[in-house]
Amino acid sequence: MFTYMVSISCVLYRRIYYPALLPKCQWSLGKWGVTVNIGALLYSTYAFFWSFWPNEVGMTVESFNWSSVMFIATVVISVIDYMLRARHVYKGPVVYSEAWKEK
Repeated sequence: MFTYMVSISCVLYRRIYYPALLPKCQWSLGKWGVTVNIGALLYSTYAFFWSFWPNEVGMTVESFNWSSVMFIATVVISVIDYMLRARHVYKGPVVYSEAWKEK
């Protein structure tokens, strides 16, 4: 859900403040696009929030919802990997999708 929230937020930001910077698309939701993006962002936020709660009251090690621990561990490992290695290797999608400007 977090990755959906990030990508929807980025597209929504561009659609509201800099729509000319978005590449041409084959189909569009038209005037409903921003509304659908806001709805998707609200749902994703709601689902993300509730995904970390325990399944039952009176937690034990066996009944604990470990998704919060795994999420934080994944974020920490990813940030460390990006800072040490990936930022020197990664070439963003814009490198491969500049062809849309030629049209």
